Amino acid sequence: MNCPRCDKVMTQVHPEGAEAQQCPQCEGHWLEGDDLRRVESTVNVRLFEWRKLPSQEVQVRELPCPRCRPRAVMKKVRSERDQHVLLDVCERCHGVWLDGGELRAIQEMGFVAAVADAVRFITQK
Repeated sequence: MNCPRCDKVMTQVHPEGAEAQQCPQCEGHWLEGDDLRRVESTVNVRLFEWRKLPSQEVQVRELPCPRCRPRAVMKKVRSERDQHVLLDVCERCHGVWLDGGELRAIQEMGFVAAVADAVRFITQK
């Protein structure tokens, strides 16, 4: 399968026990089925969050689904875990494209944000 962003052949990787295809050039990831939920369920708390996301200009470009034939344009959806991450979702096969850096962004949370989440959770009870 070729990368929808730069058309390079992707290789299989296993982030957090999920199956994904990764582009060797742009480091984007293609996930299918429940693999995105598996990846999102992992939260790595870091003292400092360091995000390296593509520019907004790059994120808003329409991308074709690498799985479907004929190639359908994927829908843009904001990540529930990180509002700076704009996912590309195929409405036909339900595959998801994450640009380089987006996978890490949805998995990591800064220490201050983690404490704030914990306080919100405790005060809701």
